[in-house]
Amino acid sequence: MIRFLVLPALLVCSTHCLAADSLSFEHDIRPALQQYCGDCHAPDDPKNHVNFLKAARPEDLSGMRSLWGSAAEQLRNRTMPPPDEEQPTEEQRLAIADWISTRLRETACEQGPYAGMVTSRRLNRSEYQNTIRDLLGVEIDVNGRFPADGSGGEGFDNNGETLFLPPLLLERYLETTDEILGKVLPATAIDVTFSGRDLNSAADQNRDTKSRLLEPGQAAEMVLRIFGAGEYEIVVDVAAVDQASHVSLKVDGIVAERFEVPAPRENQQRSPIQGRCRIDLVSGFHQFSVQCSGNASIEVDALRIRLQREPISAERRARFEKLTGTQFGSQPEDPLAAARAALKRFLPQAFRRPAIDGEVDRYLALFDRGQERGDPYEENLRLAIKAVIVSTPFLFRLEDLPKSTNPEPIGQYEMASRLSYFLWGTMPDEQLFELARTNQLADPAVLAAQVERMIADPRIRYFVEEFTGQWLGTREVGGRVAPDTSKFQNEFTTELLLGFREEPIQLVHHVLKNDRPLLELITADYVIANSRLLKHYGLTEEKGDQKEEWPWSPAPSLEKDGPFMLVEAKDGTRGGLLGMGGVHLLTSYPTRTSPVLRGGWILETLLGVHIPNPPPDVPELSKSKKGKMTVREQLAMHRDHAACSACHNLIDPPGFALEHYDVLGRWRDEQEGGPVDATATFPSGEEVDGLPGLKKLLQERKSEFYLHFSRKLLGFALGRSLEDRDDCAIQQVMEGMLNRNESLRGAIVSVVLSTPFGCHQLEEES
Repeated sequence: MIRFLVLPALLVCSTHCLAADSLSFEHDIRPALQQYCGDCHAPDDPKNHVNFLKAARPEDLSGMRSLWGSAAEQLRNRTMPPPDEEQPTEEQRLAIADWISTRLRETACEQGPYAGMVTSRRLNRSEYQNTIRDLLGVEIDVNGRFPADGSGGEGFDNNGETLFLPPLLLERYLETTDEILGKVLPATAIDVTFSGRDLNSAADQNRDTKSRLLEPGQAAEMVLRIFGAGEYEIVVDVAAVDQASHVSLKVDGIVAERFEVPAPRENQQRSPIQGRCRIDLVSGFHQFSVQCSGNASIEVDALRIRLQREPISAERRARFEKLTGTQFGSQPEDPLAAARAALKRFLPQAFRRPAIDGEVDRYLALFDRGQERGDPYEENLRLAIKAVIVSTPFLFRLEDLPKSTNPEPIGQYEMASRLSYFLWGTMPDEQLFELARTNQLADPAVLAAQVERMIADPRIRYFVEEFTGQWLGTREVGGRVAPDTSKFQNEFTTELLLGFREEPIQLVHHVLKNDRPLLELITADYVIANSRLLKHYGLTEEKGDQKEEWPWSPAPSLEKDGPFMLVEAKDGTRGGLLGMGGVHLLTSYPTRTSPVLRGGWILETLLGVHIPNPPPDVPELSKSKKGKMTVREQLAMHRDHAACSACHNLIDPPGFALEHYDVLGRWRDEQEGGPVDATATFPSGEEVDGLPGLKKLLQERKSEFYLHFSRKLLGFALGRSLEDRDDCAIQQVMEGMLNRNESLRGAIVSVVLSTPFGCHQLEEES
């Protein structure tokens, strides 16, 4: 302990003056933690649930990485020890935190590489939609059809732990598949006419005529199998016998149309009329019936059911011919051979791997069954293809199980799928399939080259939109997150909110496409916005020295506000994520801004700081408000509460720095009747004023930003929760990024070359 007492004197110059090995765990670190933390975290205390002090040697930290990482974070953020306990000096606090972080970083890979194992998981909504597009050429929006995917792991909706298959979703898959295949394999045209006598009925059994006599309340029906969903026209020829009556046309027992049948004119021959209706039907068996629903008899002469196919576009013909291998409108000479050839082409694409023995025959059996019934060729092929699209190998991303508890490379086709779903959210393209076939996806140079190619492809929009929107939370803007419309009715528009959601996507794409440093997401001195956003921010195209037409079109709903363009903003009030209206709205309440929400978002989202939930007995600001105190004054009073001060001393300052921005991200100089105060003093004693000062402070903490970003990126790429043993890979991703000009592109390459991305392993039995 004597040695530790001189530690502050050694550290007065700087916490970075000493190398990590200048301090001893046994003589310096642990005794200090015992002094300041031992009352609550004593190893022999049975009530102690955070027992990090049971580590007696530095080697013991390896088995308690998350606990010790949390201890370093709490020390650095000054949230522990509690304010009413004895406190270490600032030099002691930072020296201990730095020693722990250095130790954890240097020993992250001591246990050797770790790959983990990815859970077999269902395609999420975006992946399903994109895969259908690239497999069958059909664009379909599934967001309104399928329930929302839950997020898990590192906060993304591609996590295997949440992507199970509930019964409701399976029903939606079946319904949606019928619609999809209707756009690839057009339904067989139907135009059939039944005489009244052909219809099934207990009425009028003895008359030998083509018509069917129906007394009031009686009905005649026909059950017909139709192929393919579509709009069907039903026409009935019917005549009244001697008095006017009514007829009901029913489909599957439900009235589709009801109409009047006039009485025949005196001394004139009966003259039937036609009643008709149009109705959307799905493929399958349907009951069509004609009922006399009036008070007088009628005669049914005929019932006609028809589906006239719309003219087939060249695009639909191409889709048909690509799938079937036959020319549209022609019938193959050998239907079974043609179907086998079509399935042999289709299965490897749909399953993202070569077909296994007997797999084609299993689906071909469905086709053959229809042939035996005499059903049309296209309908039988549709049945087999539908079975493929609702099967587990299509709906799920399946990988072979590893055989060892040590990392072993995944298969080549599995690597192709991991790449394509990571960056494009869809099935591999032909180039990736070819590289897998030729066993080239184990070569790091080939993988790096593929990343470059895929980033240049328009399909990279998936990665940028999904990763950015979920990491930042900005995809909730305009949905779950919206301002109070009564307070902001003159400023609030759907187009503005869509622009807010698009702006961070455009910035991330710019940084990625141009191989810019990752830190530019924070430090950028420009905005990428459309005309509506520029006007909202008080910027004009002429205000910047540089503007850039944006080649990547946003959503069609934003097109009327013009292209997104790069405009410089050198005055420091805009630029980067923290100058965006979408971020300001996301971190506000519907009616007012919140330094707490904004500060918490910066710490958690950008730096990875864990913010604990507030104590249950602490009142909200609105309930503790006294007189006309400002939010800053209320928070100062809040920090007087012993249970709140540690966290709020950490959370509030970065939020105060953004006080110049209102709920909608507009610049303001006045707030609550007085001038805006955007100054903030951090627990370290550092002072900032507004966005420029906050950017500078975050730039100095870039290593925390890089490490947290690396964790998020790896979690998104793997689609699983990360564990303590993944720390080695996270560290290597960050180091790989640093070696590639600290760029986002470098981070992506590092993830693709990492052990968890390219390997898997069995979990050791505990």
